[in-house]
Amino acid sequence: MNTPILGIDPVPARTRDNTFSASDFWKLIVDNVWLMIVMIAVVTGAATLYAFLATPLYSSDALVKVDYPNPNAFGFNTQVQQQVIPPSLPTDAEIQIIQSRGVLLPVIKKYHQDQSVTPRQVPVIGRISDLFATPGEPVAPLLGLKSFAWGGEIANVSTLDVPPRLENKTLILRVLPDQAYELIDSDGNPILHGAVGRLTSADGTSILIDKLVARPGTEFKVVRYSEYQAVARFLKSLKVMESTKDSGVVQIAYENENPRLAQEITDAIAQTYIAAHVDQHREEASVTRNFIIGELPRLERELQRAESELTNYRTSANSMQPGTEASSYLQGSIDLERQIATLTMQRTQTASRFVPGSREVRTIDEQIATLNAQKQAFDKRFGQLPVSERKLMDLTRDAKVAEDIYVAMREKASELAVTRAGTIGNVHLIDSAIYPTDPSKPRRMIIMAGGAAGGVILSILFVFFRDQLSRKVKTPHSVERSLSLPVFGAVSFSPIQARLDRTSRPSLLPGKRRLPFITRDVSPRVLSDQSEAMSRIDGSHALSALGDRDMAVEALRAVHASLMLDIAPAPNNVLAVVGATPGTGKTFVASNLAVLHAQTGKRTLLIDGDMRRGRIASIFGQYGGHGFAEVLASKAQIDQAIRESDVPGLSLMTAGRFPANPSKMLSTPRLTLVLDYLQERFDLVIIDTPAVLAVSDANLIAANAGSSVIVVRPSAQSEDELEEAIKRLDLTGARIAGVIFNAVPKRRSEKRTYAYASMYTSNLATEEE
Repeated sequence: MNTPILGIDPVPARTRDNTFSASDFWKLIVDNVWLMIVMIAVVTGAATLYAFLATPLYSSDALVKVDYPNPNAFGFNTQVQQQVIPPSLPTDAEIQIIQSRGVLLPVIKKYHQDQSVTPRQVPVIGRISDLFATPGEPVAPLLGLKSFAWGGEIANVSTLDVPPRLENKTLILRVLPDQAYELIDSDGNPILHGAVGRLTSADGTSILIDKLVARPGTEFKVVRYSEYQAVARFLKSLKVMESTKDSGVVQIAYENENPRLAQEITDAIAQTYIAAHVDQHREEASVTRNFIIGELPRLERELQRAESELTNYRTSANSMQPGTEASSYLQGSIDLERQIATLTMQRTQTASRFVPGSREVRTIDEQIATLNAQKQAFDKRFGQLPVSERKLMDLTRDAKVAEDIYVAMREKASELAVTRAGTIGNVHLIDSAIYPTDPSKPRRMIIMAGGAAGGVILSILFVFFRDQLSRKVKTPHSVERSLSLPVFGAVSFSPIQARLDRTSRPSLLPGKRRLPFITRDVSPRVLSDQSEAMSRIDGSHALSALGDRDMAVEALRAVHASLMLDIAPAPNNVLAVVGATPGTGKTFVASNLAVLHAQTGKRTLLIDGDMRRGRIASIFGQYGGHGFAEVLASKAQIDQAIRESDVPGLSLMTAGRFPANPSKMLSTPRLTLVLDYLQERFDLVIIDTPAVLAVSDANLIAANAGSSVIVVRPSAQSEDELEEAIKRLDLTGARIAGVIFNAVPKRRSEKRTYAYASMYTSNLATEEE
């Protein structure tokens, strides 16, 4: 049999090495181009369907500018305090604040984003119907599905409160006549009945529907989310990011099905964030001012004490004016003491806002330690001054420092009172949200292009991995590489043989003949050759006996030539044609090899060794009479079972009457005696056998044959099946000459090769005419 299996992969071309080359990959794509086109069309169609059925989303954005924070809440300028300023803008921290629950929850609750009300629709079909509906005009139910929404429905729920057990659960809102409705839990139990425009409460659940436009019986899915789930769900539609790195400009973008709602929510997020930021800075200013006011009485007492001690000392020492060196010491001491005192107060206020060991507290401690070291060095330098003069300078310094700090703190308290009233913080709104006119999603062209690209990639991967993971024997090269067996050649699929196979089989009705099988997708030239070949059929249905106009015949000639060279040194001239599984075309190969060998002038005998389903008799039109079964059973002489065919030099021995147990007959010594007799009378004896893996007949015949050739059809058997068949033949001692590939379908990647072969066969036909 030389007919192809539908749906098999074309046989890839042989490569020069054991690797899968780029050329092989390209040929694999060319051979499966229609499968890839179908996959690309399906994926692209699915992407296009999604692009047009997906709900449009509108995006609106606002811009906020983040500046450096004020590093010195007390307003004092020191050289070392500049280290407190952060090296970069605190943009990342502000982004996290914008996404915090403290900012988002008020917006979520204000715009009811903690609840979801969606009509219950039939997947895909309901969405398509909704696209053509007018809001406020419900579409009539399709297919009798009245509980589903088909477009045009409206349900505005302004209040929805449920107990914790019903949070994040899908509730069903069923529309009733006369603007009434009922709320049902996920188990189908009624929760409450209400009417539009009236707040209804029952069992801890409260709901207020402002507007409800739908057919009675229509159902909506209602979900009240917990705060955690509401924020997590809200964040999926919110994007907060820095527009440009280190720019300090933060972009807030929100997506929603309603463009007006997208604009309002974006503005609300920006305003809520700025308001929270301003409130925080006002609170900080209030805390600092209250701290200063609480310190003022103590500073005033320190000032009075220092001035009193200075006055008393001047009176007792009769000294009012310090010398030049003492003045220099006084001025330096005043500066250092003022800075130390200021940093000490600043550390006290900072420690109330930050934990001990934080970066802010450590920075101030390092500054105080630096100033104390400078003060000790300064005091050591002026340690040789007279005691009285030095005492006067210390008292003068203490009074001056106390006075400066007291005055500065009073001024700062007044300044913070003004700052608290007009604080705007270090963030500012640059651009407010605007109304989006075009949807941001879905981007239909990008989705369709991505679908096409994804289809290409998916189809290539599918074709490649299907070829690599398949265990089917598809190429001669794979047999040579994995089984180390020579391949004598590949016989292409023959449309003429396909018709012969149909006409050579007996009809199911007596006196009727099957109609010729006309293959599709065949050129007019091939059709004319088929018609002419069929008109030449008299008794033989062997392809090689009909002429040379089929490429399969030329391939068979090449196989015959290679095979004869290989089996020449065999122990005898008996050739067994075997196959691993049924349907590989053993009978086709055996009959045509016999015809070709007889055409060379050699005496050839073709034996039908398949005493279960043999077809040699039907191929050559030799019905009835004795056959191989009768010879093995000693019911007929060998010469009585041998018949002459229509091909000169070719003799036949059909299977005869099918016995009950062919394997038992083949196990007797009679088989060896018959073959010994026949090999003396003929130049070549070819035996067609059953499938190796089906029955043991082929093993018994191959054990007595000088050579055996395995017929393989692409994708008709797996590598494991072929290996098992070879293993069984080896166990019987059979000599396996090699492999013949049969019914190899034409590959699109080898179109030019087939064109060349067709050109030669056409020229040959012209010469014969």
